[in-house]
Amino acid sequence: MVSHFHKCIFIHIPKTAGTSLWGIVNASQDNNKTDQLLLSFKPDDYKFDPPPPHLRASDYIKYDRIPKELFDSYFKFAFVRNPWDRLVSEYRYRMHAHEYSFKEFLFEHFPKPSWNDEYCHVIPQYDFLHDEKGNLLVDFVGRFETLQEDFFYVCEKLNIKKRVLLHRNKSTSIFNRRDNHPMKMLRSARDKLSINYRRNTFKKFTDYYDAESIDFVAKIYKKDIETFGYKFEDK
Repeated sequence: MVSHFHKCIFIHIPKTAGTSLWGIVNASQDNNKTDQLLLSFKPDDYKFDPPPPHLRASDYIKYDRIPKELFDSYFKFAFVRNPWDRLVSEYRYRMHAHEYSFKEFLFEHFPKPSWNDEYCHVIPQYDFLHDEKGNLLVDFVGRFETLQEDFFYVCEKLNIKKRVLLHRNKSTSIFNRRDNHPMKMLRSARDKLSINYRRNTFKKFTDYYDAESIDFVAKIYKKDIETFGYKFEDK
């Protein structure tokens, strides 16, 4: 996501509260919609070597989304999240608990490499932010675990009013709905009646794991864990 108004690029790693964060940046532009570029894809984009649904930092240049001189000069930022927590968020977001357990999701239904939305949601965060040589391409990496504090820093860099983040697009649903929306109320009732959902849903992300699944995530997201210093703990 690019804002020419604020001269910034936000690398939106899925499941790191990016929808909430960018909503505030967007709202701070005095409704100057024409100056902001929310990336969308034209049919021609899919003919040859199509870009992924969620652009990595390197993709902005690779797919000519922004001139390199602007990419280099703009303030580039992203947010990362504990990989174990991030995968639970994805599992809940897709509402898989109605169909199978979290462990079955990891070992039997984990997205295969492709440029579809589901796979892009589980790409290692390291790959979103680094080039093939391992160079970090963004100026600031915030953390989901200190989201508000780190977002205030982004606000200062962009010279926008500091605001409290409202968590949109929560992982309890693939839809962004109001609490009193009839469809959300219906889904909530279904959740309460679903034996599978109750059996496969826990309060803490750590409760979704056993030793085998902890190790599964540790291997896939080895670079995330080493680069951003994450451990399997509820913080």
